[in-house]
Amino acid sequence: MSVVRSSGLIEAPPATVAAALRHTRTAEVGLAALGVHGHAATRPAALLVPGDEIVFSTRIACLPVDLTTRIVRADADALTSVLVSGPLPELRHESLLAEAGPRTLLIDSVYWTTPFGPLGRLADITLGRRFVRAVLAARIAAVRELAESWARRPVVVGTAIVHKGQLLAQRRRYPAPDAGRWELPGGRVEPGEDEPAAVVRECREELDVEVRPTGRVGTDVPLNNGMLLRIHTAELVDPSAAPRAVEHHEVRWVAAEDLNDLDWLDADHVLVHSLRDLLTRD
Repeated sequence: MSVVRSSGLIEAPPATVAAALRHTRTAEVGLAALGVHGHAATRPAALLVPGDEIVFSTRIACLPVDLTTRIVRADADALTSVLVSGPLPELRHESLLAEAGPRTLLIDSVYWTTPFGPLGRLADITLGRRFVRAVLAARIAAVRELAESWARRPVVVGTAIVHKGQLLAQRRRYPAPDAGRWELPGGRVEPGEDEPAAVVRECREELDVEVRPTGRVGTDVPLNNGMLLRIHTAELVDPSAAPRAVEHHEVRWVAAEDLNDLDWLDADHVLVHSLRDLLTRD
């Protein structure tokens, strides 16, 4: 099996870089300068989720090459895709993220098996590896541009409150276009306030309960209003407390298998797979 790796440092947190990796713009625009044209075949939202497929078209040595890959992992630590169809017997692309002080180290790796025996291996050495290195470099540049621009955005916190293996969701009352849809509790981080403090304040205001922040889940999500959604996990300070809908229609505890039954706001919907993982590992 052949493998090519590339790496780069990005001035943004891992969850923000992970969001840029998931964004369809990375596939559609970031590689266009190399003649690689990609588009999300399923296109449910701007951020890809496991199960989504991407179609790539390009030319190598004047020969047309078309392949389709499927996302199998998309979280704050990694993005992984595998080959669905194309001229190669096997192809896997893995992007791993690690904190490096205030920056994030992105390690991009492509693994593939070349067909046609010795002739294929020769083409691999003379053309394939050089092409893959150029693609990875262009991809990292596209991810860096997106992530570093998003890292400067104001933050909105969302809160994944888990209790007895279930997640708390709330159904919006307003504004009109979002009324009746579901979301995680949360809101904008105020000036001089850190994110955990915003989580505690927003849950007190929206649910009339005290919570204790416990960590993070999922990637960041860029919002259309120029802000960045970041999800924190939390637990009830008093396990017997009953959250109530102070500002919204209703609140509900939801099990992992029922998450897809709710009509989530778009920004929360692209995190459902991460929320399901959170519930199933607790």
